[in-house]
Amino acid sequence: MQNAIVKTLINEEQIRLYFIDNTQLLRDIFALNQELPESLKLMLGKTVSAMSILSGTLKGNQRMSLQITLSNPLHKIFAEAEANGNVRGYLNEELLRSSNTEEKSMQDLIGPSGMIRVIKGSEMNQFTSITDMPNQHITDDIANYFVQSDQTPTYLYSDIQLDNGASLLSSHALYAQLLPGAPPHLLSEVKMIIKANPDIFSKLNAEKASDSEEALTQLFGDAKIIGHSSSQFFCGCSKEMFYGMLYSLSEEEIKRSIEQNEDIEAFCHICGKTYAFEQKEMQQLF
Repeated sequence: MQNAIVKTLINEEQIRLYFIDNTQLLRDIFALNQELPESLKLMLGKTVSAMSILSGTLKGNQRMSLQITLSNPLHKIFAEAEANGNVRGYLNEELLRSSNTEEKSMQDLIGPSGMIRVIKGSEMNQFTSITDMPNQHITDDIANYFVQSDQTPTYLYSDIQLDNGASLLSSHALYAQLLPGAPPHLLSEVKMIIKANPDIFSKLNAEKASDSEEALTQLFGDAKIIGHSSSQFFCGCSKEMFYGMLYSLSEEEIKRSIEQNEDIEAFCHICGKTYAFEQKEMQQLF
């Protein structure tokens, strides 16, 4: 089941483990970023993939916003997830315009001084955390955020397969977190089992819930599926959101567009939509 988060408890209900086949979600993201070099495509893909599985941990109207700042402080990756499963992500213009990203690995691009900033909560109750990126790795360091910020041992795994032309073949993600009172060594055992089973997602993402539960039991000794939720790409932009851009233009710029009978266009860098502001709209603003 694509874009469906499967929520389970394993190891005598001491670990919550979620997994997802988010291939379609990443296809939607990559369709808007077709010209990206492979290194940037993987970085964006792993960030969005991680956020898609983490959307399943949010409740009510909670939202989680992520900003990854690479060692070059001008280069940033943004992603956001909502409790209803809506996920979006993009690279900032400075990173997109960088000329030497094709020659660099993800580790080199993150560098020794990468940072992660997370804003999490509801509109009325938000908290912000900033952590470093000691692993120089997207999913490992997002998991490290939970360790540093929440003191909760967490494991995140993203498996993205590209063909020789850097087109997406498949994408899966897995999240495991110790529940209160669980011994820390259990999470290490889960990591070892996952690494020892490279085909784990073909076993877990079965059409029938009973088959997934059986595969989990074979891997981890016992398992119980406790729920499902969806995760999907959703931008949520609208023309009204870009009126602020018009107000940022100078009076001369607006007047020149009116005199030359030109529309002003605003481009959403998340979903690729273009919104045109016609003459009468600019006349009213002017």
